[in-house]
Amino acid sequence: MEMFRIVFCFDENLVSQVQAAAASLLDSRGAGDHFEIHCVCTKEAGIAEPLLEQIIKKRDPASALVMHCMENPYENAYQVRDISAGTYLRLALPGLLTEIDKILYMDADVLVRESLARIWETPMEGMTLAAVKGAVNLSDKWEWNSERPYWHLLSGAKGGYINAGVTLLNLAEVRRRGLAARWHALTGERFYYQDQDILNITCRGTITYLPPKYNRLAYLEESDFGQFVAEGIYTREEQREALQSPAIIHYAGDKPWKRYDTNLGSLWWDYVNTQPDLRDLFDEEKARRYHGPTFTQRAVRKVKKIFSKEKL
Repeated sequence: MEMFRIVFCFDENLVSQVQAAAASLLDSRGAGDHFEIHCVCTKEAGIAEPLLEQIIKKRDPASALVMHCMENPYENAYQVRDISAGTYLRLALPGLLTEIDKILYMDADVLVRESLARIWETPMEGMTLAAVKGAVNLSDKWEWNSERPYWHLLSGAKGGYINAGVTLLNLAEVRRRGLAARWHALTGERFYYQDQDILNITCRGTITYLPPKYNRLAYLEESDFGQFVAEGIYTREEQREALQSPAIIHYAGDKPWKRYDTNLGSLWWDYVNTQPDLRDLFDEEKARRYHGPTFTQRAVRKVKKIFSKEKL
């Protein structure tokens, strides 16, 4: 029996979403695969425990749930783009999960669609993490970000910057290198991509790259994947897999439970609506009515960007 260790980090704003993510993980497991699912969350999010227990017991009694409810040590960390300080909780994993050497972290806004055994079996000797190269690597996005005052810390990293929404962490190597203390020290910095920037800055040279099908960013269009290939970031085979058979869809950006017509959002709803223990957690009619910010909201956002002292 293969037991994979998975971790979700979240606050009280994502209790329903982590239930959907965990259910999709269990429903997509391979034969003989079982999970030890760790949930690192704020104390207020602890209400998820009995709900997650039911989801796991129904789908795979051989899998287990381990809750870690805590005061958020990063409550005062820099927050931007409406992303709460809960995103920093993954930085606490090396010191919190002291008996665990390897664990697969996933954001709560994912939909798992096939077995993750291939990720789990990734060779990690001497490496701190394994993840998928992100959209920040594309030339236009890299140039746009290059105006940020801290971007020099990522000099030479273009083409190797990872999206941290799905990350296989070699916690033993992270502890050996003493990175946790540095991560904590950097949480007060004004990094636009928050803990994702911290991981990219501190783990450079010790990152293994996963195929993009294991973190298929939903907001990316087919043309974006064409640009990845043209710039040598993904191969054509990786492009084909990510577009035709994504193993994990990551709804970074617009969320399908808020906006039904977000790219690939119908796949998330198709799954949720087939699950009796999930369908009542979300308001599909409300999501169908919402089509993004109003003209006034977009105008206010634009004015804020113009007058902001930092590049947002």
